[in-house]
Amino acid sequence: MAFFTLSATPATAKREGYFTSTTMALMSQLGERRIVEAKSVDGLKPLILSFGRDTALQHPGKSFKIMVTVNRGSRKPRGFDAAYDSEALGTSEWLETTVADPVPHEGMAGVASWGRRYTPFRMDGAEPREASLTEAERLSDDGHLGFKGWAAEVAAILDTIGAPATALGSETRDALVSRYRAHQHPALAAAVLTASSMAEHLAA
Repeated sequence: MAFFTLSATPATAKREGYFTSTTMALMSQLGERRIVEAKSVDGLKPLILSFGRDTALQHPGKSFKIMVTVNRGSRKPRGFDAAYDSEALGTSEWLETTVADPVPHEGMAGVASWGRRYTPFRMDGAEPREASLTEAERLSDDGHLGFKGWAAEVAAILDTIGAPATALGSETRDALVSRYRAHQHPALAAAVLTASSMAEHLAA
């Protein structure tokens, strides 16, 4: 078993093209540090996510990154460095990442932030579309605030253009998640879903 110290450092990130830069307030931290014990990378991740969720509840709306320090005398579990460096441990799930130059689509504003598991999706020049995670979603791997905000934006566009009420349901959740992860603009997604729904209606 190894011991780790977790701390939440206020931070924000900005994406420019294929590169993302992170600005951190290294001399500050949100809340208290937490010492945890784990014998593997798989065992460490849930402890990091639990710490992050608790920190977010105590500091709502704050953007932060979780720092993980291996305590003196402890041995890092196999694969720790690779998982930590690639953010596979969930250390950046509360880090707000904005797009430096949001790209408009068909006269509609670009996306300012795609969000993450626990940070909201937001269009340029607008407040985040109202979306929240249930308690079950907050604790589940299926919960993703960024995706829910994106889907809410797509639904709002579909409603605005008078698309069939069933348009958003013409694809599975997995297919919609794939569109979100590919950073498909909500207006484009709405257009594709509308065309798909109309094609299904005509074929019926």
